[in-house]
Amino acid sequence: MACGPGALQDLASPFSSARLENSLYVKGPCLRGCGQTNISCKVVKGQLVEVGKWPWQVSILFLGVYICSGSLVHHQWVLTAAHCLQRSTNPEDYVVKVGVQHLPENGTQLLLTRIVIHDDFNNLMSDDIALLKLKNPVPWSPLVQPVCLPTTEVKLSIGTLCWVVGWGHTNTQGTSKTPYSLQEVAVKIVNNGICNQQYQFLYLKGQKKFIGNDILCARAEWGVDTCQDNSGSSMVCQVNKTWIQMGVVSWSLSCKQHRFPGIYTSTSHFTHWIRKQIADVKFISRAHLTFLNPVLLTGYILLVSLGSLWLL
Repeated sequence: MACGPGALQDLASPFSSARLENSLYVKGPCLRGCGQTNISCKVVKGQLVEVGKWPWQVSILFLGVYICSGSLVHHQWVLTAAHCLQRSTNPEDYVVKVGVQHLPENGTQLLLTRIVIHDDFNNLMSDDIALLKLKNPVPWSPLVQPVCLPTTEVKLSIGTLCWVVGWGHTNTQGTSKTPYSLQEVAVKIVNNGICNQQYQFLYLKGQKKFIGNDILCARAEWGVDTCQDNSGSSMVCQVNKTWIQMGVVSWSLSCKQHRFPGIYTSTSHFTHWIRKQIADVKFISRAHLTFLNPVLLTGYILLVSLGSLWLL
């Protein structure tokens, strides 16, 4: 896909004028800043669908079979969940597909050269984070762009509305039927104390809590939650037209149990660990960024959706 002055919609990043640590993402004619989208439409199997809405989203294949999602955070690194890589730690067993809207779909396959799993990961309860190093830098395009990462200073208020993006199913009736398309689910951040209370039946003997600062809890906003096959997917929140990945899908109970929040690895908690692995990665560092009010954001999303329907 060609890049140039007219290839991407002009949505100037609000962070550039604030001199944030975002300079990595201004290299190349196809790269216009992390956390930026380029929504357009194309015909897939006779249907008109949106593409470019989540350009950092990648699919991870093990021996040619889809297992998890991930997100581009750098031109040579993918962020995902550590438990996705328990089958093997040999990078030659995996490939990453970028620029994919539906599964199965060809996309661009990228080989791996290294897998980095957090040293303290030994179960599904904590430190569920990993990085995949691509053999070659990814070529940026309108449909392949990086997401922004937060520093430890960027915190989410309780009730903040975010989105979980992935190819997994969003209900228990979902099966492995393919192709299925990239989906998003709205979630609201839940207090970790409340989350611990709801999951206390899982505690080990003498354990007071297992949901710590490295974890975010979020509950589905409109009765639809993520279910199977969503591991490693990104939980992103919008700040002034820029998307920041605040979490990685870790685990949850059956999606029939809507009263239980989903569990997400907090990316801001692992800022230092990520920086240790990727020396030149940049982060959004302003702690006082104002996340959009959930009510206003919901209204904005509905207006955009209605506008899209009118255009069709």
